[in-house]
Amino acid sequence: MSVYMEMAFLAKKWLGSLLLPLPLLLILGFFGLIMLLRQHRRSGNSLLLLSLTALLLLSTRPVANLLIAPLESQFPPHVVDSTSGLPVQDIIVLGAAQVADLSLPLLSQLGNAGLVRITEGVRLAHAYPEARLILSGYAGGEGRSSAELYGAVALALGIAPDRLLMLPEPKDTAEEAAAIAPLIAGRRALLVTSASHMPRSMVLFRARGARPRAAPVGHHARESSAILPLYTYLPRGHYLERSEIAWHEYLGLGWQWLTSKTDRTENK
Repeated sequence: MSVYMEMAFLAKKWLGSLLLPLPLLLILGFFGLIMLLRQHRRSGNSLLLLSLTALLLLSTRPVANLLIAPLESQFPPHVVDSTSGLPVQDIIVLGAAQVADLSLPLLSQLGNAGLVRITEGVRLAHAYPEARLILSGYAGGEGRSSAELYGAVALALGIAPDRLLMLPEPKDTAEEAAAIAPLIAGRRALLVTSASHMPRSMVLFRARGARPRAAPVGHHARESSAILPLYTYLPRGHYLERSEIAWHEYLGLGWQWLTSKTDRTENK
């Protein structure tokens, strides 16, 4: 059963990676080129034009922000309130990609998403000194899991070891929700993850009966109040990455909706 689950997980990761904008549009353009070489000029030109135009648009700031802003705006940032009389008991930090290269400084071993997540988690842990810090994320082929790296960062930034609970086994958000939901039952918890990832995370936690409060971080759709120069509208790699992050989340939400619909059908 575990081998089957591992294969299903890898298949999902492969499919999800191939459906991201860059590989998907490159494949589309490649098929267009083949059609051109086989004298199917109209279809080939259409595919090439479609792939290049989509790649161009997804690499611009307005389109990237248009895609990611609806995800990031669903949950407001968490505001620390020491007067509520109901202190937070758990702070959950979801895992993110990491490279456990011991030759690098500790913070350099975390990706951007992981870095902002654990930084916010530690900030909240200092704001709520009685709260437990639940750190999640598996190794993914690295020698050290996200949870362990998070724990090392938290210790380096002054969090006591007895406040840490590390969960290095969950491989994705669904598994994190399944593992963490029983631990926070009846407790006041904050969920820390990237703002774009928060909608899908909350759906998965609520499906497990957990009701943590959202503490989103790492917002991408930041609009300046100043008038920006025209060159900021040129295509750039980091805008394509922003579009890819949003695309990934929409794919995840679609997959979650599809699987939940299938489960409801089977249970009838």
